[in-house]
Amino acid sequence: MTAVYTLGIMTGNSLDATDIVLTAFENADISDIAAYSKAYPKSLTQKMLALRQKIKAVNADMSKLEQDEEVISAINEYTMEVAQTVNEFLQKTDFPKEKIAAIGFHGQTCDHFPPSIAQGKPPYTIQVGNAQMLADLTQIPVIYDFRSDDILNGGEGAPLAPVHNQHLAKALQQKGVFPVAFCNAGNTGNIAIISKDKNGKSIVKGWDTGPFNHYTDYLLRKYKNLPYDKDGAWAAKGQIVPELLRKLFNTVAVNAKGKNFYLLPPPKSSDPSWYKETESLNCSEYSFEDTLRTVLYLSSYGFVHSLSYVPDNIQLPSDFLIFGGGWKNPIALADFKNLLQEKSLILPEHQVDFAKIYKRLGQEPKVDWSDKYGISGQYMEARIFADMAYCRIMGEPFTFSESSGCLHPVVGGIYVLPSENKPYLLTKLLEKHKTADLNKEIPAPKLWNRAVKGWQQN
Repeated sequence: MTAVYTLGIMTGNSLDATDIVLTAFENADISDIAAYSKAYPKSLTQKMLALRQKIKAVNADMSKLEQDEEVISAINEYTMEVAQTVNEFLQKTDFPKEKIAAIGFHGQTCDHFPPSIAQGKPPYTIQVGNAQMLADLTQIPVIYDFRSDDILNGGEGAPLAPVHNQHLAKALQQKGVFPVAFCNAGNTGNIAIISKDKNGKSIVKGWDTGPFNHYTDYLLRKYKNLPYDKDGAWAAKGQIVPELLRKLFNTVAVNAKGKNFYLLPPPKSSDPSWYKETESLNCSEYSFEDTLRTVLYLSSYGFVHSLSYVPDNIQLPSDFLIFGGGWKNPIALADFKNLLQEKSLILPEHQVDFAKIYKRLGQEPKVDWSDKYGISGQYMEARIFADMAYCRIMGEPFTFSESSGCLHPVVGGIYVLPSENKPYLLTKLLEKHKTADLNKEIPAPKLWNRAVKGWQQN
């Protein structure tokens, strides 16, 4: 089989940069050719923040924003920034565009209301971006709207990392790294466990673990006018307060019906809509430093506590591969390692859960950056969408009931071709694999995804 090249793009919740990775897929082999990151202009960050507020103001009813010139302008400016970054990247790498089958374009998430949050209300998700404009400006076909199909089929629309991590784990297993957990620490933490059950069946499980950088960044912005706690310098001045840890665990990730995200079994996906700026975070009862240190500890505490939800018949990994900016805080990383090795504070009410985790972990867990094994952590999320684009071409499912809660395995994404009428590699591949007509149930809006609020009425 000849290698298929796709280009993955991710712009995260922090609204600070566009990450791009060009990846080759050949049979089970996945290899990055080149990668690139470019910071957002500050003006665009402000426009996207304002867009989020507009969406919130209309209670996520995108039909009310279809003619809003500021909304249209912000989405198009965002798309043009992404397109310019792609073109700069390809100019630097000198990789021929005609060899790239497609761009995997996630778009910018502005709201996420999956079943675990909706609790019986109609679920939806909102990612904005003008896929046709991106295709025209880059002259490369675009595959996009990756979360809608999972939402349409009863899933959470997240996490999307587990199946990508499973694909990467095939090469790791040949190196003796198995079972393995992929651990991402961003605004929210998430984990994917690639393992086997007692019958030897391959298993992939994945879920969000709760807030990670979210509250530490919030405290630094509010009290120190800083974007984040560089190298954990402020947290290093504080102490972990057990009673505050208990209050935070019980209050900061609770939905409108009082359900605690930490205590929900997977599949589950979190979102800032879960996160509550409670009294425990106002630094009135404890010092700023102690509050920050305890909040930081909660990030890793919630991560490890979530291992208690792995079914007993599945082997827990001893290899934990980490990626994401949250682990660059040395205190957070040390907390994670210590918690895995039974060397840190555990609240009395969680002693039983953690004892079971430690018994199942067996040998001493190892924590390594994914880069140690040739897997770029910086571009992990962008590569997910290169992989999803490839799987859309091949007609391979990317979400399953075990990871997202969808009713059946789902192939995610739809595509657009550049307006210029000429042959494209993507067209040939879709014809070859007979996958051109997938996922056409709901017409695609121009500026956002299909499964926005009210999709059930379409």
